[in-house]
Amino acid sequence: MPLSDHEQRLLDEIEQALYAEDPKFAASVRSARTRSRIRRSAVLCAFGVVAGLALVLVGLLTNLIVLSVVGFVLVVGSCGYAVQVIRGNRGRSTTAPASNPAARPARPGGLKSRMEERLKKRFDES
Repeated sequence: MPLSDHEQRLLDEIEQALYAEDPKFAASVRSARTRSRIRRSAVLCAFGVVAGLALVLVGLLTNLIVLSVVGFVLVVGSCGYAVQVIRGNRGRSTTAPASNPAARPARPGGLKSRMEERLKKRFDES
């Protein structure tokens, strides 16, 4: 289930605050997630290609065209997913995002105080 625009903005603000407070920790967490996701996706894609090729061969040997078509679709889908993962991670950097101090106004206090203020505002509005 995708996040709403408001939730996505809050998540982005939390991420930026984390980078501002502890950039070394945030960069290490992001790089570890990216590597494990790529590794998991590569294994999944390889399994999909091998299973698809096996289905194609079994379909050809048993003269079941439907089985061969399903195998072919599985191979193409696995390769497409691999390309999507590679393209998605090529543009991402494992370093902290460039922050422009002029673009964001400086806020006094840390992440905890800002989150408490937002929580109080929500309960006051309700």
